[in-house]
Amino acid sequence: MKRSFLCTLLLVSLCTPFNAQSSQWQKYRNTGGNFTVLMPVQPQETANAASEGQSSRTIQAMDNGMGYMVVYVAIEAEQPVNEPTFKVYRDSFMKGLPTCVMDREEAPSPALQGYVGHWYRMNCDIKGTKITFTGNLYWGKHYAYAVLAMFPSQSSAPATAAKFTNSFSLIDNNK
Repeated sequence: MKRSFLCTLLLVSLCTPFNAQSSQWQKYRNTGGNFTVLMPVQPQETANAASEGQSSRTIQAMDNGMGYMVVYVAIEAEQPVNEPTFKVYRDSFMKGLPTCVMDREEAPSPALQGYVGHWYRMNCDIKGTKITFTGNLYWGKHYAYAVLAMFPSQSSAPATAAKFTNSFSLIDNNK
């Protein structure tokens, strides 16, 4: 998972400054990950390192200097859904972003039934380039998600960041 995040960060830092916003947003449906989300362009999906009983994939799209990413982990065994297990997931996720500092933590938007989640704003320094991530981390019985928009650091997030993260929903809330 770390390698995919770092590659994405480097891509974002190399992109040109974002210009006009894309008007071709479409719903992306991922049945293996049990989610839908609006994407400005067709995303690419890559497999992450797997471990016994778990698989992970990264879905990412780049558009006008912004990155949109969903990372999910599918877990075979049922997990407890509570704040302590969420914090273990969050801390593990943050270890994969060693140059990032958490700026804010709030209630998730949107909240997902049956999941513990939080919204974050993280500031990262990638080889001297300032990148900001905004989005949600979610922890459920069989899935964990990171739903993040990435953009060159500035005082406020572009409207497309919230458009992306707020559009995230589950296909089946019972999973």
